[in-house]
Amino acid sequence: MYYNAFNQQPYLPAQQVIQVNGKASVDAMQMAPNSSVLVMDTSAPIVWMCVSDGVGRVTATPYDITVHHDAPAPDSVEARLAVLEANFKRMEDMINGKSNDAAVVNEPSVTA
Repeated sequence: MYYNAFNQQPYLPAQQVIQVNGKASVDAMQMAPNSSVLVMDTSAPIVWMCVSDGVGRVTATPYDITVHHDAPAPDSVEARLAVLEANFKRMEDMINGKSNDAAVVNEPSVTA
C-alpha cells in the first residue's frame, strides 16, 4: 500500500465500473496481457467477462443480468401458516417417496 508523504494516510487507487456500449466497444477494448475484468454493457442487461491471453488478445464472454427483487413477506399469520404447511407437506411427500409432479404417474412396468 502506498502512503502519502504529508499525512501518512494510505493511498488507495480509484475504483470504478467499466462501462461499454455494445459488442463493438467490448471488441475495441485494450488490456494488459494475462489480465481479466468485468465490464457492464449500457445498451443491454449484460456483463462481459473480458480475459486477455499472454499476448494481450482479449476474449469476451457475455453474461445476462437482471435486477434482484426480494420476495414479498407474507402479510398475515394465516398466509405464513399456509406456506409452512405446504413446505411440511412437500417434505413429508419427499420422505415417503411421493412425487409432487402431476405429470408423473406411477404405473407398473411392462416387460416382454
